[in-house]
Amino acid sequence: MNILTPEQRAQFAQDGFFIMEGIFRAEEMEALEAAIDRHTLEHNDRLREGERGGISRADEIQFTAFLAEHDDAIRAFATQEKMAAIAVALLGPDVRLYWNQAVYKYPETPRPFPWHQDNGYTPVEPEQYLTCWLALTDATLENGCIWVLPGSHKNGTLPHTDSPLGRVGYDGPDPGVPVPVRKGSMAVFSSLLLHKSGPNLTASEIRKAYILQYCQADTRDAMTGKPFDDRIRVTQNGVKV
Repeated sequence: MNILTPEQRAQFAQDGFFIMEGIFRAEEMEALEAAIDRHTLEHNDRLREGERGGISRADEIQFTAFLAEHDDAIRAFATQEKMAAIAVALLGPDVRLYWNQAVYKYPETPRPFPWHQDNGYTPVEPEQYLTCWLALTDATLENGCIWVLPGSHKNGTLPHTDSPLGRVGYDGPDPGVPVPVRKGSMAVFSSLLLHKSGPNLTASEIRKAYILQYCQADTRDAMTGKPFDDRIRVTQNGVKV
């Protein structure tokens, strides 16, 4: 399946990201959102009851991970032909689902999520993997869409420091550019691209996103050398498994 245009490939190489508009139908998104809602509501309840959630905060922002590993419908979505074709086009023929998580940003959450590279959390070899940021609801300037620093993926993995809101890989003067994404559309970007998200300043909207990250099948933890061979295999020799 030749799913990417030459313009999208060129933008990925030059800027480190591109947008795929309306890639999923409304009914697909409704079913996926309903499935993910069940897991995030349970996660939020646990956070309210005192479960430690890392940088997740009850009724503010949630990072609910490993959804595909615990839900057959979400796994089918994450490993479908369309997603496999995008990953193969940008990573090569042998691909795993490296990470997947829902990110729900609640209304009136006053704090932005800081500039970072996804690879700044766990450095890997090969250094670059792929992040697909799928909007489950419209992501707007008002409710906390992502912002990017185009071309920053060319600088490799940058040093990151810890903060209460998340790891920080950049604190300079460049404001970046906003990337609003409509429901059913997807931002595709390099794990080396600096990006952040703004605060949700709406009165009632939860900004919902599902993040799917794909890596070459032989990717290893750069610190330990351990292969990620426990991650879901998506393709082998360019064919969906």
